[in-house]
Amino acid sequence: MVEWLIDPLSDLFFRRALLAGLLVCVAGGLIGCLVVLNRVVFVTAGLAHAVYGGVGLGYYFGWNPFHSALGFGVVAALGLGAVERRSGERRDSLIGVLWAMGMAMGVVLIDLTPGYPGDLMGWLFGSILTV
Repeated sequence: MVEWLIDPLSDLFFRRALLAGLLVCVAGGLIGCLVVLNRVVFVTAGLAHAVYGGVGLGYYFGWNPFHSALGFGVVAALGLGAVERRSGERRDSLIGVLWAMGMAMGVVLIDLTPGYPGDLMGWLFGSILTV
C-alpha cells in the first residue's frame, strides 16, 4: 500500500525536484516576509510583471529571454528610481505605469514574433522541470 510513495523517492529526478521545491518554499517565505515588512510589495510585483517586456524582447530579437529579462528588469528598476526622484510623482503611480507598459510590451512583441514562441507558461509561472 505504501509502495506508490516509496517508489518515486528512489528516482533521482524526483528527489531533486522535491528538494528544489522545498528550498524555494523556504527562500520564498523568508524573502516574502522581508518584502512585506519593508512595504515594497507593489514594487516587487510591478518589476516582476514589467520584466515580461524583456522576455518579449528576447523572443522578438532572437536573444536568450532570460538575459534580456534580467537586463530589462535592471533598467526598469533604475529607471523607476530616476523618474521618481526627478518628477516627484508618487511611487505607486509610476509602478502601475511600469507594470502595464512592461506587460503590454511583452505581449505585443511575442505576438509579433514569427513562429511559435515556446513555453511561455514556464516563463510566466516557472517550472520545476528546469531544476
